[in-house]
Amino acid sequence: MGQKQFWFYIQREMTDFIQDVNLFSGLDDSHRDYEDTWEWYEYGSSDLSNTEVYINISRAHNGEQASYECPVRLKYHNSEVEVHTVGLGISIELGVKVYYGQVAYEGGNQYTYQEELSWGA
Repeated sequence: MGQKQFWFYIQREMTDFIQDVNLFSGLDDSHRDYEDTWEWYEYGSSDLSNTEVYINISRAHNGEQASYECPVRLKYHNSEVEVHTVGLGISIELGVKVYYGQVAYEGGNQYTYQEELSWGA
């Protein structure tokens, strides 16, 4: 079984759009990291028993630029902000369709997505 996450598609680099979303205003280059396949911004503790806000936004890349055909995935935990507010805010601020639902890791770089909610065009 996967975890509930947001995801969306955008034809921009994360470093370009991250500052356009008020929800991510606490994320800056000091929180950015990448490896051979993934790049991400991370804030807070990923320990779900911790009460701190946790944000992880990630997407695959090919070493030079993001893989635009791959979704940007957002894990957002321990916030008082409602799911609807997060999804709608990202959709409005970036002008993209945003999805929310189960995201399950299938192995390698493969994930399955089961939409429960969506916002935008």
